[in-house]
Amino acid sequence: MRIDRIYQCEHGKYVVDVYLDNGEFYFTSHHFETKKEAELWAESWCYWANNLIDGGVDTVYYILQVPDTWPGPPIGANPYSGLFVKIGRSKNVLQRLQNLQTGTYGELIIHALEPGGSERESELHRQFSSLRRHGEWFACSTELTNHIYSTWYKNKMLPPEHQYEVLKLAHRIQDYKQIRQILGHTPDTVNPALDDEWHGTTMIDLVYSSLAKNEK
Repeated sequence: MRIDRIYQCEHGKYVVDVYLDNGEFYFTSHHFETKKEAELWAESWCYWANNLIDGGVDTVYYILQVPDTWPGPPIGANPYSGLFVKIGRSKNVLQRLQNLQTGTYGELIIHALEPGGSERESELHRQFSSLRRHGEWFACSTELTNHIYSTWYKNKMLPPEHQYEVLKLAHRIQDYKQIRQILGHTPDTVNPALDDEWHGTTMIDLVYSSLAKNEK
């Protein structure tokens, strides 16, 4: 990653154009009040981004847990209502994810990453302390969901397979919304295991559930 230019927008704030090493445009940063703030962000962000893959820097991660049985958000709720996110830090996020997946039910998706170590992690834990449910797992309120999206928008760094999973989750949420509209209510059972007792209106999702995945 490299910085191509820092410039002032029409409304007086500053932005940074970020390019890949091959010269391809990557993204334009969020806005900064001063050029100095933009320069400081550009320097620290580039150092973090260029050392992220090699595990040379601390990274704060937001890992979303999405159970097969999640029926989607209630009508009028934020998109991730009913889900939990783990806010932690690691120098090797993919390895951390693999360790977490072993003992965690449902799919785990890396939704956002940002530079930061223990101090930033503790700051976030304090900020969302009222949402803490267990350890580093937090309930996805509207505020926290917006923060996750904002963090992704500011940093634009996710493994490609997790970018795809985030997009797939957005489609799943929209599909479930349409199903509720057709049924007039949320299904009583969503993606139950084959040996579970089925009751009421049961929905089997052959696109997003584990029933559709090749376990071999």
